[in-house]
Amino acid sequence: MEKIFNCLDENRMVFEELTNAIVVINTDGIVRHINSRALELLEVKLENAIGKPMLEVYPESELNGTMATQKIERNIRLNVHGRLCIASRVPLFEDSRIVGAISIFDDITRIEQLSNRIEADRSEMSVLKTVLEIAYDGILVVDSNGYITMISNAYMKFLGIEGDEVIGKHVTEVIENTRMHIVAQTGVPEINDFQEIHGDYMVATRIPYYVDGKLAGAIGKVIFRNVSELQNINKKFSRVERELKNLKSEISSLHRAKYSLNQIITGDEEINKLKNYVNKLAHSKSSVLIQGESGTGKELFAHAIHLSSHRREMPFIKVNCAAIPEHLLESELFGYDKGSFTGADKNGRIGKFELADQGTIFLDEIGDMPLQMQAKILRVLQEGEVERIGSNSPKQVDVRIIAATNRNLKSMVEEKTFREDLYYRLNVINLLIPPLRERKEDIILLSNHFIDQLNQENHGNLKGLSEKTQMQLFSYDWKGNIRELKNVIERAYNIMEGEEFIQPWHLPAHINNGKLISTGEPLKELVDAAEKKIILERLISFKGNKSRTALDLGISRMALHKKLEKFDMK
Repeated sequence: MEKIFNCLDENRMVFEELTNAIVVINTDGIVRHINSRALELLEVKLENAIGKPMLEVYPESELNGTMATQKIERNIRLNVHGRLCIASRVPLFEDSRIVGAISIFDDITRIEQLSNRIEADRSEMSVLKTVLEIAYDGILVVDSNGYITMISNAYMKFLGIEGDEVIGKHVTEVIENTRMHIVAQTGVPEINDFQEIHGDYMVATRIPYYVDGKLAGAIGKVIFRNVSELQNINKKFSRVERELKNLKSEISSLHRAKYSLNQIITGDEEINKLKNYVNKLAHSKSSVLIQGESGTGKELFAHAIHLSSHRREMPFIKVNCAAIPEHLLESELFGYDKGSFTGADKNGRIGKFELADQGTIFLDEIGDMPLQMQAKILRVLQEGEVERIGSNSPKQVDVRIIAATNRNLKSMVEEKTFREDLYYRLNVINLLIPPLRERKEDIILLSNHFIDQLNQENHGNLKGLSEKTQMQLFSYDWKGNIRELKNVIERAYNIMEGEEFIQPWHLPAHINNGKLISTGEPLKELVDAAEKKIILERLISFKGNKSRTALDLGISRMALHKKLEKFDMK
Protein backbone atom coordinates (compact mmCIF):
# COMPACT_ATOMS: atom_id res chain seq x y z
CA MET A 1 0.00 0.00 0.00
CA GLU A 2 2.94 2.28 0.63
CA LYS A 3 4.57 1.61 -2.73
CA ILE A 4 2.78 4.39 -4.56
CA PHE A 5 3.46 6.92 -1.79
CA ASN A 6 7.12 5.89 -1.65
CA CYS A 7 7.29 6.49 -5.38
CA LEU A 8 5.79 9.91 -4.88
CA ASP A 9 8.34 10.65 -2.17
CA GLU A 10 11.18 9.71 -4.49
CA ASN A 11 9.84 12.04 -7.20
CA ARG A 12 9.04 15.01 -4.94
CA MET A 13 11.33 17.30 -7.00
CA VAL A 14 9.26 16.57 -10.08
CA PHE A 15 6.12 17.84 -8.33
CA GLU A 16 7.93 20.97 -7.19
CA GLU A 17 8.89 21.84 -10.76
CA LEU A 18 5.30 21.66 -11.98
CA THR A 19 3.44 24.98 -12.26
CA ASN A 20 0.18 23.35 -11.21
CA ALA A 21 -0.81 22.88 -7.58
CA ILE A 22 -0.86 19.22 -6.44
CA VAL A 23 -2.24 17.59 -3.27
CA VAL A 24 -2.26 13.84 -2.53
CA ILE A 25 -4.23 12.14 0.26
CA ASN A 26 -4.48 8.57 1.52
CA THR A 27 -7.63 6.57 2.25
CA ASP A 28 -7.91 8.20 5.67
CA GLY A 29 -8.16 11.63 4.04
CA ILE A 30 -4.73 12.67 5.37
CA VAL A 31 -2.48 14.86 3.22
CA ARG A 32 0.59 12.84 2.18
CA HIS A 33 2.06 15.12 -0.48
CA ILE A 34 1.64 18.82 -1.37
CA ASN A 35 3.83 21.01 -3.58
CA SER A 36 4.82 24.68 -3.18
CA ARG A 37 2.26 25.98 -5.68
CA ALA A 38 -0.54 24.31 -3.69
CA LEU A 39 0.80 25.76 -0.42
CA GLU A 40 0.79 29.21 -2.04
CA LEU A 41 -2.80 28.97 -3.32
CA LEU A 42 -4.13 27.41 -0.13
CA GLU A 43 -2.23 29.99 1.98
CA VAL A 44 -0.90 27.30 4.33
CA LYS A 45 2.54 26.29 5.59
CA LEU A 46 4.03 22.83 4.90
CA GLU A 47 4.03 21.80 8.58
CA ASN A 48 0.33 22.70 8.79
CA ALA A 49 -0.51 20.58 5.74
CA ILE A 50 1.49 17.30 5.72
CA GLY A 51 -0.17 14.75 7.95
CA LYS A 52 -3.28 16.90 8.44
CA PRO A 53 -6.85 16.00 7.38
CA MET A 54 -7.66 17.20 3.91
CA LEU A 55 -10.88 18.76 5.19
CA GLU A 56 -8.78 21.17 7.26
CA VAL A 57 -6.21 21.99 4.58
CA TYR A 58 -8.26 22.10 1.38
CA PRO A 59 -11.99 21.46 2.11
CA GLU A 60 -13.06 22.68 -1.35
CA SER A 61 -11.24 19.82 -3.07
CA GLU A 62 -13.83 17.14 -2.17
CA LEU A 63 -11.08 14.53 -2.68
CA ASN A 64 -12.70 12.28 -0.07
CA GLY A 65 -15.67 12.02 -2.41
CA THR A 66 -13.37 11.03 -5.28
CA MET A 67 -12.22 8.01 -3.30
CA ALA A 68 -15.84 7.07 -2.72
CA THR A 69 -16.85 7.38 -6.39
CA GLN A 70 -13.47 6.12 -7.71
CA LYS A 71 -14.08 8.25 -10.81
CA ILE A 72 -11.85 10.74 -12.56
CA GLU A 73 -13.27 14.28 -12.61
CA ARG A 74 -11.88 17.06 -14.82
CA ASN A 75 -12.34 20.85 -15.22
CA ILE A 76 -14.05 21.36 -11.86
CA ARG A 77 -14.44 25.11 -11.04
CA LEU A 78 -13.66 25.96 -7.40
CA ASN A 79 -13.36 29.09 -5.29
CA VAL A 80 -10.19 29.06 -3.18
CA HIS A 81 -9.67 32.08 -0.94
CA GLY A 82 -11.46 34.33 -3.45
CA ARG A 83 -9.58 32.93 -6.44
CA LEU A 84 -11.28 31.09 -9.27
CA CYS A 85 -9.50 27.75 -9.71
CA ILE A 86 -10.00 24.84 -12.10
CA ALA A 87 -9.20 21.36 -10.80
CA SER A 88 -9.01 17.68 -11.76
CA ARG A 89 -9.51 14.87 -9.23
CA VAL A 90 -8.03 11.37 -9.84
CA PRO A 91 -8.34 8.25 -7.60
CA LEU A 92 -5.06 6.33 -6.91
CA PHE A 93 -5.00 2.51 -7.13
CA GLU A 94 -2.47 -0.10 -6.02
CA ASP A 95 -3.09 -3.76 -6.90
CA SER A 96 -6.64 -2.79 -7.96
CA ARG A 97 -7.34 -1.32 -4.53
CA ILE A 98 -8.06 2.38 -3.85
CA VAL A 99 -5.20 3.82 -1.79
CA GLY A 100 -5.81 7.55 -2.09
CA ALA A 101 -6.56 10.42 -4.44
CA ILE A 102 -4.73 13.32 -6.10
CA SER A 103 -6.01 16.85 -6.89
CA ILE A 104 -4.34 18.93 -9.59
CA PHE A 105 -5.54 22.56 -9.68
CA ASP A 106 -4.49 26.12 -10.51
CA ASP A 107 -5.66 29.74 -10.36
CA ILE A 108 -7.46 30.85 -13.55
CA THR A 109 -8.86 34.14 -12.22
CA ARG A 110 -6.75 36.26 -14.58
CA ILE A 111 -7.48 33.97 -17.51
CA GLU A 112 -11.21 34.18 -16.77
CA GLN A 113 -11.03 37.97 -16.65
CA LEU A 114 -9.21 38.08 -19.97
CA SER A 115 -11.76 35.68 -21.45
CA ASN A 116 -14.63 37.85 -20.23
CA ARG A 117 -12.91 40.93 -21.62
CA ILE A 118 -12.42 39.27 -25.01
CA GLU A 119 -16.07 38.24 -25.02
CA ALA A 120 -17.13 41.78 -24.09
CA ASP A 121 -14.91 43.19 -26.85
CA ARG A 122 -16.51 40.80 -29.31
CA SER A 123 -19.95 41.89 -28.16
CA GLU A 124 -19.02 45.58 -28.44
CA MET A 125 -17.56 44.99 -31.88
CA SER A 126 -20.77 43.24 -32.96
CA VAL A 127 -22.86 46.16 -31.67
CA LEU A 128 -20.57 48.67 -33.39
CA LYS A 129 -20.83 46.82 -36.70
CA THR A 130 -24.62 46.75 -36.38
CA VAL A 131 -24.65 50.50 -35.67
CA LEU A 132 -22.51 51.14 -38.72
CA GLU A 133 -24.84 49.06 -40.87
CA ILE A 134 -28.03 50.88 -39.84
CA ALA A 135 -26.70 54.39 -39.16
CA TYR A 136 -28.20 57.13 -41.33
CA ASP A 137 -25.11 59.29 -40.87
CA GLY A 138 -21.82 58.68 -42.65
CA ILE A 139 -19.38 57.20 -40.12
CA LEU A 140 -15.71 56.39 -40.79
CA VAL A 141 -12.94 54.97 -38.57
CA VAL A 142 -9.21 55.11 -39.37
CA ASP A 143 -6.17 53.87 -37.45
CA SER A 144 -3.29 56.07 -36.33
CA ASN A 145 -1.69 55.83 -39.80
CA GLY A 146 -4.87 56.90 -41.59
CA TYR A 147 -5.91 53.46 -42.89
CA ILE A 148 -9.66 52.75 -42.96
CA THR A 149 -10.82 50.10 -40.45
CA MET A 150 -14.60 50.67 -40.50
CA ILE A 151 -17.15 52.56 -42.58
CA SER A 152 -20.95 52.81 -42.37
CA ASN A 153 -23.26 51.61 -45.12
CA ALA A 154 -24.73 55.11 -45.48
CA TYR A 155 -21.26 56.58 -46.12
CA MET A 156 -20.39 53.87 -48.66
CA LYS A 157 -23.65 54.51 -50.49
CA PHE A 158 -22.95 58.25 -50.55
CA LEU A 159 -19.43 57.63 -51.92
CA GLY A 160 -20.63 54.96 -54.38
CA ILE A 161 -18.24 52.26 -53.16
CA GLU A 162 -18.30 48.78 -51.59
CA GLY A 163 -16.86 47.94 -48.18
CA ASP A 164 -14.45 45.36 -49.51
CA GLU A 165 -12.92 48.03 -51.74
CA VAL A 166 -11.97 50.43 -48.97
CA ILE A 167 -11.20 48.53 -45.76
CA GLY A 168 -7.43 48.62 -45.33
CA LYS A 169 -6.89 51.47 -47.79
CA HIS A 170 -5.49 54.83 -46.84
CA VAL A 171 -8.29 57.35 -46.34
CA THR A 172 -6.78 59.79 -48.86
CA GLU A 173 -7.21 57.18 -51.61
CA VAL A 174 -10.95 56.92 -50.93
CA ILE A 175 -12.22 60.34 -49.80
CA GLU A 176 -11.28 63.65 -51.40
CA ASN A 177 -10.36 66.66 -49.28
CA THR A 178 -10.23 64.43 -46.18
CA ARG A 179 -8.41 65.40 -43.00
CA MET A 180 -9.05 62.18 -41.09
CA HIS A 181 -5.38 61.07 -41.32
CA ILE A 182 -4.26 64.43 -39.93
CA VAL A 183 -6.58 64.20 -36.90
CA ALA A 184 -5.42 60.58 -36.36
CA GLN A 185 -1.82 61.81 -36.18
CA THR A 186 -2.23 65.10 -34.25
CA GLY A 187 -5.04 64.13 -31.88
CA VAL A 188 -6.65 67.55 -32.43
CA PRO A 189 -10.44 67.25 -32.98
CA GLU A 190 -12.17 69.16 -35.78
CA ILE A 191 -15.83 69.97 -35.15
CA ASN A 192 -18.43 70.90 -37.81
CA ASP A 193 -15.95 71.43 -40.63
CA PHE A 194 -17.24 71.98 -44.20
CA GLN A 195 -15.91 69.43 -46.72
CA GLU A 196 -16.62 69.13 -50.44
CA ILE A 197 -17.04 65.60 -51.86
CA HIS A 198 -18.20 64.88 -55.40
CA GLY A 199 -19.34 68.47 -55.78
CA ASP A 200 -21.56 68.35 -52.66
CA TYR A 201 -20.81 70.04 -49.36
CA MET A 202 -21.20 68.25 -46.07
CA VAL A 203 -20.46 69.13 -42.46
CA ALA A 204 -18.04 66.67 -40.89
CA THR A 205 -16.78 66.13 -37.37
CA ARG A 206 -13.49 64.31 -36.78
CA ILE A 207 -12.59 63.08 -33.29
CA PRO A 208 -9.39 61.27 -32.21
CA TYR A 209 -9.78 58.10 -30.12
CA TYR A 210 -7.39 56.51 -27.66
CA VAL A 211 -6.64 52.95 -26.52
CA ASP A 212 -4.88 52.47 -23.17
CA GLY A 213 -4.06 56.16 -23.16
CA LYS A 214 -2.37 56.14 -26.57
CA LEU A 215 -3.66 57.83 -29.73
CA ALA A 216 -5.06 54.99 -31.84
CA GLY A 217 -6.82 56.73 -34.72
CA ALA A 218 -9.83 58.92 -35.52
CA ILE A 219 -13.60 58.63 -35.93
CA GLY A 220 -15.36 60.80 -38.46
CA LYS A 221 -19.07 61.54 -38.77
CA VAL A 222 -20.98 63.22 -41.56
CA ILE A 223 -23.52 65.28 -39.67
CA PHE A 224 -25.31 66.68 -42.75
CA ARG A 225 -25.07 65.70 -46.38
CA ASN A 226 -25.10 69.23 -47.80
CA VAL A 227 -25.41 72.84 -46.72
CA SER A 228 -29.03 73.26 -47.87
CA GLU A 229 -30.04 70.44 -45.54
CA LEU A 230 -28.13 72.17 -42.74
CA GLN A 231 -30.01 75.40 -43.42
CA ASN A 232 -33.35 73.58 -43.32
CA ILE A 233 -32.44 71.91 -40.03
CA ASN A 234 -31.37 75.27 -38.59
CA LYS A 235 -34.71 76.79 -39.57
CA LYS A 236 -36.60 73.94 -37.89
CA PHE A 237 -34.42 74.20 -34.79
CA SER A 238 -34.94 77.97 -34.58
CA ARG A 239 -38.71 77.51 -34.83
CA VAL A 240 -38.72 74.85 -32.09
CA GLU A 241 -36.48 77.05 -29.94
CA ARG A 242 -38.89 79.99 -30.33
CA GLU A 243 -41.87 77.79 -29.50
CA LEU A 244 -40.08 76.45 -26.42
CA LYS A 245 -39.22 79.99 -25.33
CA ASN A 246 -42.86 81.07 -25.80
CA LEU A 247 -44.06 78.04 -23.84
CA LYS A 248 -41.68 78.80 -20.98
CA SER A 249 -42.84 82.42 -21.03
CA GLU A 250 -46.47 81.29 -20.91
CA ILE A 251 -45.78 78.98 -17.95
CA SER A 252 -43.94 81.80 -16.16
CA SER A 253 -46.84 84.22 -16.74
CA LEU A 254 -49.33 81.70 -15.37
CA HIS A 255 -47.19 81.07 -12.30
CA ARG A 256 -45.77 84.47 -11.50
CA ALA A 257 -45.06 85.94 -8.09
CA LYS A 258 -47.26 88.96 -7.26
CA TYR A 259 -45.80 90.72 -4.26
CA SER A 260 -42.49 92.56 -4.11
CA LEU A 261 -40.73 93.86 -1.01
CA ASN A 262 -42.24 97.31 -1.67
CA GLN A 263 -45.71 95.82 -1.25
CA ILE A 264 -44.95 94.61 2.28
CA ILE A 265 -46.41 97.59 4.18
CA THR A 266 -44.77 98.24 7.54
CA GLY A 267 -43.42 100.81 9.92
CA ASP A 268 -42.03 98.14 12.24
CA GLU A 269 -38.28 97.94 12.76
CA GLU A 270 -38.20 94.11 12.86
CA ILE A 271 -40.14 93.75 9.59
CA ASN A 272 -37.84 96.28 7.92
CA LYS A 273 -34.83 94.23 9.11
CA LEU A 274 -36.41 91.15 7.54
CA LYS A 275 -36.93 93.04 4.26
CA ASN A 276 -33.26 94.06 4.22
CA TYR A 277 -32.28 90.46 5.00
CA VAL A 278 -34.40 89.22 2.05
CA ASN A 279 -32.53 91.61 -0.25
CA LYS A 280 -29.26 89.96 0.76
CA LEU A 281 -30.38 86.32 0.61
CA ALA A 282 -32.57 86.53 -2.50
CA HIS A 283 -29.83 85.58 -4.98
CA SER A 284 -28.75 82.56 -2.96
CA LYS A 285 -29.87 79.08 -4.04
CA SER A 286 -30.23 77.95 -0.42
CA SER A 287 -33.62 76.80 0.82
CA VAL A 288 -35.65 79.13 3.05
CA LEU A 289 -37.96 78.30 5.96
CA ILE A 290 -40.51 81.00 6.83
CA GLN A 291 -42.20 80.61 10.22
CA GLY A 292 -44.93 82.63 11.83
CA GLU A 293 -48.54 82.55 12.97
CA SER A 294 -51.36 82.20 10.47
CA GLY A 295 -52.05 85.46 8.67
CA THR A 296 -48.71 87.18 9.36
CA GLY A 297 -47.74 87.46 5.67
CA LYS A 298 -45.46 84.45 5.14
CA GLU A 299 -46.61 84.05 1.54
CA LEU A 300 -45.88 87.72 0.79
CA PHE A 301 -42.26 87.17 1.88
CA ALA A 302 -42.02 84.04 -0.31
CA HIS A 303 -43.20 86.06 -3.33
CA ALA A 304 -40.78 88.86 -2.49
CA ILE A 305 -37.79 86.49 -2.22
CA HIS A 306 -38.53 85.14 -5.70
CA LEU A 307 -39.05 88.58 -7.26
CA SER A 308 -35.82 89.86 -5.68
CA SER A 309 -33.78 86.96 -7.11
CA HIS A 310 -32.28 86.24 -10.54
CA ARG A 311 -35.11 83.67 -10.94
CA ARG A 312 -37.76 86.40 -11.13
CA GLU A 313 -38.56 85.71 -14.81
CA MET A 314 -39.01 81.98 -14.18
CA PRO A 315 -42.05 80.24 -12.62
CA PHE A 316 -43.12 80.71 -9.01
CA ILE A 317 -45.10 77.57 -8.13
CA LYS A 318 -47.30 77.58 -5.01
CA VAL A 319 -48.31 74.36 -3.25
CA ASN A 320 -50.52 74.24 -0.16
CA CYS A 321 -49.44 70.96 1.43
CA ALA A 322 -52.44 70.95 3.79
CA ALA A 323 -55.02 71.44 1.03
CA ILE A 324 -54.02 68.48 -1.20
CA PRO A 325 -55.24 65.00 -0.15
CA GLU A 326 -52.37 62.74 0.91
CA HIS A 327 -52.98 60.18 -1.86
CA LEU A 328 -52.75 62.91 -4.51
CA LEU A 329 -49.79 64.83 -3.11
CA GLU A 330 -47.05 62.76 -4.78
CA SER A 331 -48.59 63.02 -8.26
CA GLU A 332 -49.13 66.77 -7.75
CA LEU A 333 -45.54 67.37 -6.75
CA PHE A 334 -43.71 64.90 -9.00
CA GLY A 335 -46.17 64.11 -11.81
CA TYR A 336 -46.64 60.73 -13.46
CA ASP A 337 -45.97 58.93 -16.73
CA LYS A 338 -48.79 57.75 -18.96
CA GLY A 339 -50.45 54.53 -17.83
CA SER A 340 -48.98 54.78 -14.32
CA PHE A 341 -52.27 53.99 -12.59
CA THR A 342 -55.98 53.62 -13.22
CA GLY A 343 -57.57 56.97 -14.02
CA ALA A 344 -54.26 58.63 -14.91
CA ASP A 345 -54.19 61.04 -17.83
CA LYS A 346 -53.25 59.06 -20.95
CA ASN A 347 -50.50 61.57 -21.76
CA GLY A 348 -49.07 61.63 -18.24
CA ARG A 349 -48.74 64.78 -16.17
CA ILE A 350 -45.93 67.14 -15.27
CA GLY A 351 -45.40 67.72 -11.55
CA LYS A 352 -45.02 70.99 -9.65
CA PHE A 353 -41.26 70.54 -9.25
CA GLU A 354 -40.74 70.15 -13.00
CA LEU A 355 -42.95 73.21 -13.59
CA ALA A 356 -40.75 75.15 -11.20
CA ASP A 357 -37.50 74.20 -12.99
CA GLN A 358 -35.15 77.22 -13.05
CA GLY A 359 -37.58 78.98 -10.72
CA THR A 360 -38.96 78.68 -7.17
CA ILE A 361 -41.42 76.33 -5.49
CA PHE A 362 -43.27 77.57 -2.40
CA LEU A 363 -44.35 74.74 -0.09
CA ASP A 364 -46.89 76.34 2.23
CA GLU A 365 -47.99 74.50 5.39
CA ILE A 366 -44.96 72.19 5.14
CA GLY A 367 -45.66 70.97 8.68
CA ASP A 368 -48.75 69.15 7.37
CA MET A 369 -46.78 67.10 4.84
CA PRO A 370 -46.87 63.30 5.45
CA LEU A 371 -43.62 61.65 6.58
CA GLN A 372 -43.43 59.47 3.45
CA MET A 373 -43.55 62.55 1.22
CA GLN A 374 -41.00 64.35 3.39
CA ALA A 375 -38.43 61.71 2.34
CA LYS A 376 -39.07 62.48 -1.34
CA ILE A 377 -38.69 66.24 -0.73
CA LEU A 378 -35.38 65.51 0.99
CA ARG A 379 -34.17 63.69 -2.12
CA VAL A 380 -34.92 66.76 -4.25
CA LEU A 381 -32.91 68.91 -1.85
CA GLN A 382 -29.98 66.47 -1.72
CA GLU A 383 -29.81 65.17 -5.31
CA GLY A 384 -31.57 67.94 -7.27
CA GLU A 385 -33.68 65.36 -9.10
CA VAL A 386 -37.29 64.22 -9.27
CA GLU A 387 -38.86 61.01 -10.51
CA ARG A 388 -42.39 60.80 -11.88
CA ILE A 389 -44.71 58.04 -10.71
CA GLY A 390 -44.30 55.10 -13.07
CA SER A 391 -40.89 56.27 -14.33
CA ASN A 392 -37.50 54.67 -13.76
CA SER A 393 -35.46 57.63 -14.97
CA PRO A 394 -35.01 60.58 -12.58
CA LYS A 395 -34.87 64.10 -14.02
CA GLN A 396 -32.53 66.84 -12.87
CA VAL A 397 -34.24 70.06 -11.80
CA ASP A 398 -32.88 73.41 -10.66
CA VAL A 399 -35.45 74.56 -8.13
CA ARG A 400 -35.18 76.79 -5.10
CA ILE A 401 -37.42 75.63 -2.25
CA ILE A 402 -39.15 78.08 0.07
CA ALA A 403 -41.22 76.43 2.80
CA ALA A 404 -43.59 78.03 5.29
CA THR A 405 -45.44 76.86 8.38
CA ASN A 406 -47.32 78.16 11.40
CA ARG A 407 -46.34 75.06 13.36
CA ASN A 408 -43.32 74.49 15.61
CA LEU A 409 -41.21 72.18 13.44
CA LYS A 410 -38.54 71.77 16.10
CA SER A 411 -41.11 70.31 18.51
CA MET A 412 -42.45 68.12 15.69
CA VAL A 413 -38.92 66.78 15.13
CA GLU A 414 -38.72 65.85 18.82
CA GLU A 415 -42.13 64.14 18.53
CA LYS A 416 -40.94 62.23 15.41
CA THR A 417 -43.72 63.74 13.29
CA PHE A 418 -41.29 65.72 11.11
CA ARG A 419 -37.97 64.44 9.71
CA GLU A 420 -34.96 65.93 11.44
CA ASP A 421 -32.79 65.75 8.31
CA LEU A 422 -35.44 67.57 6.24
CA TYR A 423 -35.87 70.21 8.94
CA TYR A 424 -32.17 71.10 8.83
CA ARG A 425 -32.07 71.05 5.01
CA LEU A 426 -35.02 73.46 4.87
CA ASN A 427 -33.84 75.63 7.73
CA VAL A 428 -30.69 76.90 5.98
CA ILE A 429 -32.16 80.42 5.91
CA ASN A 430 -34.82 81.14 8.53
CA LEU A 431 -37.32 83.99 8.56
CA LEU A 432 -39.49 84.41 11.66
CA ILE A 433 -42.40 86.79 10.96
CA PRO A 434 -43.61 88.54 14.15
CA PRO A 435 -47.38 88.60 14.86
CA LEU A 436 -49.40 91.79 14.42
CA ARG A 437 -49.81 92.25 18.21
CA GLU A 438 -46.02 92.72 18.41
CA ARG A 439 -46.01 95.39 15.68
CA LYS A 440 -48.88 97.61 16.84
CA GLU A 441 -47.75 100.57 14.76
CA ASP A 442 -48.62 98.58 11.62
CA ILE A 443 -52.30 98.18 12.59
CA ILE A 444 -53.35 101.68 11.53
CA LEU A 445 -50.90 101.75 8.62
CA LEU A 446 -52.28 98.51 7.20
CA SER A 447 -55.91 99.52 7.87
CA ASN A 448 -55.49 102.71 5.84
CA HIS A 449 -53.77 100.68 3.09
CA PHE A 450 -56.74 98.28 2.91
CA ILE A 451 -59.17 101.23 2.84
CA ASP A 452 -57.26 102.78 -0.09
CA GLN A 453 -57.47 99.45 -1.96
CA LEU A 454 -61.22 99.17 -1.32
CA ASN A 455 -61.79 102.78 -2.45
CA GLN A 456 -59.98 102.05 -5.73
CA GLU A 457 -61.90 98.82 -6.33
CA ASN A 458 -65.31 100.33 -5.49
CA HIS A 459 -64.75 103.96 -6.54
CA GLY A 460 -65.43 104.96 -2.93
CA ASN A 461 -64.27 107.90 -0.85
CA LEU A 462 -63.99 106.54 2.69
CA LYS A 463 -61.47 108.72 4.49
CA GLY A 464 -60.25 106.26 7.09
CA LEU A 465 -60.72 105.31 10.74
CA SER A 466 -62.18 107.47 13.48
CA GLU A 467 -59.90 108.04 16.47
CA LYS A 468 -62.06 105.82 18.68
CA THR A 469 -61.98 103.04 16.08
CA GLN A 470 -58.20 103.31 15.97
CA MET A 471 -58.15 102.90 19.78
CA GLN A 472 -60.31 99.77 19.54
CA LEU A 473 -58.18 98.22 16.81
CA PHE A 474 -55.01 99.08 18.70
CA SER A 475 -56.21 97.36 21.89
CA TYR A 476 -57.37 94.14 20.20
CA ASP A 477 -55.15 91.01 20.30
CA TRP A 478 -55.36 90.08 16.57
CA LYS A 479 -54.93 86.32 16.80
CA GLY A 480 -55.69 86.13 13.08
CA ASN A 481 -53.04 88.78 12.40
CA ILE A 482 -53.04 90.77 9.11
CA ARG A 483 -55.54 88.44 7.42
CA GLU A 484 -58.03 89.05 10.24
CA LEU A 485 -57.44 92.82 10.14
CA LYS A 486 -58.10 92.89 6.39
CA ASN A 487 -61.36 90.98 6.84
CA VAL A 488 -62.52 93.35 9.61
CA ILE A 489 -61.81 96.44 7.48
CA GLU A 490 -63.52 94.94 4.42
CA ARG A 491 -66.59 93.97 6.47
CA ALA A 492 -66.86 97.46 7.98
CA TYR A 493 -66.50 99.03 4.53
CA ASN A 494 -69.42 97.00 3.18
CA ILE A 495 -71.90 97.77 5.98
CA MET A 496 -71.29 101.53 6.13
CA GLU A 497 -73.89 103.92 4.76
CA GLY A 498 -72.55 107.34 3.88
CA GLU A 499 -70.12 107.77 6.79
CA GLU A 500 -66.73 109.22 6.06
CA PHE A 501 -64.88 107.27 8.77
CA ILE A 502 -65.20 103.73 10.10
CA GLN A 503 -66.77 103.97 13.53
CA PRO A 504 -66.48 101.52 16.48
CA TRP A 505 -70.02 100.22 15.89
CA HIS A 506 -69.00 99.13 12.39
CA LEU A 507 -66.59 96.64 13.95
CA PRO A 508 -67.56 93.05 14.92
CA ALA A 509 -68.61 92.63 18.56
CA HIS A 510 -65.64 90.40 19.40
CA ILE A 511 -63.23 93.22 18.63
CA ASN A 512 -64.53 94.90 21.80
CA ASN A 513 -64.80 91.60 23.71
CA GLY A 514 -68.58 92.11 23.82
CA LYS A 515 -68.28 95.37 25.79
CA LEU A 516 -70.21 98.53 25.00
CA ILE A 517 -68.11 101.38 23.73
CA SER A 518 -68.07 104.77 25.43
CA THR A 519 -68.31 107.12 22.46
CA GLY A 520 -69.77 110.37 23.87
CA GLU A 521 -72.63 110.38 21.31
CA PRO A 522 -76.20 111.03 22.52
CA LEU A 523 -78.25 107.91 23.30
CA LYS A 524 -80.70 108.49 20.40
CA GLU A 525 -77.84 108.59 17.86
CA LEU A 526 -76.32 105.43 19.33
CA VAL A 527 -79.67 103.61 19.21
CA ASP A 528 -80.37 104.79 15.64
CA ALA A 529 -76.89 103.74 14.48
CA ALA A 530 -77.26 100.31 16.08
CA GLU A 531 -80.76 99.84 14.61
CA LYS A 532 -79.60 100.91 11.17
CA LYS A 533 -76.64 98.50 11.38
CA ILE A 534 -78.87 95.57 12.39
CA ILE A 535 -81.39 96.23 9.59
CA LEU A 536 -78.62 96.52 7.00
CA GLU A 537 -77.02 93.27 8.14
CA ARG A 538 -80.36 91.41 7.95
CA LEU A 539 -81.09 92.80 4.48
CA ILE A 540 -77.70 91.62 3.31
CA SER A 541 -78.28 88.23 4.91
CA PHE A 542 -81.63 87.81 3.06
CA LYS A 543 -80.27 89.30 -0.18
CA GLY A 544 -82.56 92.32 -0.08
CA ASN A 545 -85.80 90.34 0.55
CA LYS A 546 -87.82 92.81 2.70
CA SER A 547 -90.59 90.37 3.63
CA ARG A 548 -88.14 87.83 5.05
CA THR A 549 -86.13 90.63 6.73
CA ALA A 550 -89.26 92.02 8.44
CA LEU A 551 -90.28 88.52 9.56
CA ASP A 552 -86.82 87.84 10.98
CA LEU A 553 -86.85 91.19 12.84
CA GLY A 554 -90.33 90.50 14.22
CA ILE A 555 -91.88 93.64 12.69
CA SER A 556 -94.41 94.24 9.92
CA ARG A 557 -93.38 94.94 6.36
CA MET A 558 -94.91 98.45 6.70
CA ALA A 559 -92.81 99.13 9.84
CA LEU A 560 -89.69 98.03 7.98
CA HIS A 561 -90.50 100.45 5.10
CA LYS A 562 -90.84 103.32 7.57
CA LYS A 563 -87.46 102.55 9.14
CA LEU A 564 -85.85 102.33 5.70
CA GLU A 565 -87.27 105.78 4.89
CA LYS A 566 -86.08 107.09 8.25
CA PHE A 567 -82.53 105.91 7.68
CA ASP A 568 -82.59 106.86 3.97
CA MET A 569 -81.95 103.23 2.99
CA LYS A 570 -84.58 102.75 0.23
